[in-house]
Amino acid sequence: MDNNQIQYLFEKYLKGTITGQELGTLLDLFNAETVDEDLMAKIRSTLSEENLHNNAQVEEITGNVKEILSIQLRPRPKANVLWIYLSTAAAILLALAIAVFYVFDQQQKSAAPTTTAQQVEIHPGSDKAELILSDGSQVSLFDKGSLQKSKDGIASLKDGTLTYGQQTREAALQNDGFNTVRVPMGGQFKVVLADGSKVWLNAGSSIKYPVSFGITSRQIELTGEAYFQVAKNKKLPFTVKSTDMEVTALGTEFNFNTYSNEPFGAATLLEGSLRILNNRSQKTVIIKPGEQAIVNGDELRVLQVNGDDYAAWKDGLFVVNKANLNLFLRQVARWYNVEIDISKDREIGTVSGEFPRDIPIGDLIKSLRTTTGVKLKIEGRRIVEEK
Repeated sequence: MDNNQIQYLFEKYLKGTITGQELGTLLDLFNAETVDEDLMAKIRSTLSEENLHNNAQVEEITGNVKEILSIQLRPRPKANVLWIYLSTAAAILLALAIAVFYVFDQQQKSAAPTTTAQQVEIHPGSDKAELILSDGSQVSLFDKGSLQKSKDGIASLKDGTLTYGQQTREAALQNDGFNTVRVPMGGQFKVVLADGSKVWLNAGSSIKYPVSFGITSRQIELTGEAYFQVAKNKKLPFTVKSTDMEVTALGTEFNFNTYSNEPFGAATLLEGSLRILNNRSQKTVIIKPGEQAIVNGDELRVLQVNGDDYAAWKDGLFVVNKANLNLFLRQVARWYNVEIDISKDREIGTVSGEFPRDIPIGDLIKSLRTTTGVKLKIEGRRIVEEK
């Protein structure tokens, strides 16, 4: 393909007039592990035509695009060919969307009257949680290092992680109470249990577990979503319970999503084996790595998935592959602690790609507008669709 054709497709993409076939052709150009300097020249040329006469500004923007691409094009561990293709395409679209909308924003800001009301500042989520002790008292875990030792005498906070120490059997059995770690919307948190198992809690989630965890049993109650890295103990199975389903493992890594506002519960296995129980129908199934068990009413079914995609949130990424856009926006809403003002009964499209969880929500929404064609915007602390 000659340079004029590349330029033509790129300009059609930015104007929103590109066809599905043409978009596929354009994305194929970016299916590479290196940044093509010729393509960067096309970006530079097109941005230069957007009423930008400051060459230094254009160079800065295209430099930022190149930096984003060089980072995003590195495949993650355990990646497959499909993942590399999707992440590459998403990286390109995200980088271009941010760059182009940055240009438009700068132009609009310079032309806007000084009396225009400022948009509410919305920050990405951060490490924060609350510990509820067996006596009902509450301890804030928002400030790193704020908790030296809990009143139950077993937990400490360091570098944003709540860690439970080993107990003697006698000491543990003297306390038959429970602890709860609750993470608000716009938060996440990590807990290391007394048996050495690690739990990453996503926004709007909580776990409840016995103070004597790991002595006579290893049972946890979960609301929301968590990623588990289970310490091996053949004598004491590790069980996580939710309203609709229960999962049991001896030693494994899995993600468990049981948010009440999602249409179904899902357990996704990355390592080991996992037994799934549908609490309603009492149906059971054992899944292996790369499989996901779905519970919806009496239904219990198994899907083949890329497990890394469902665990990426704990590593600072949203990863979706032809996901329902409504579902993805619910993830965004929980992380940024905002509301969604879009009809729940109408599917507005699908989305694929990888999006960093630390970017401003405005940049994320603008890139979604570009990649999906859905006219989303932020109003106050709400995600809405333009009519």
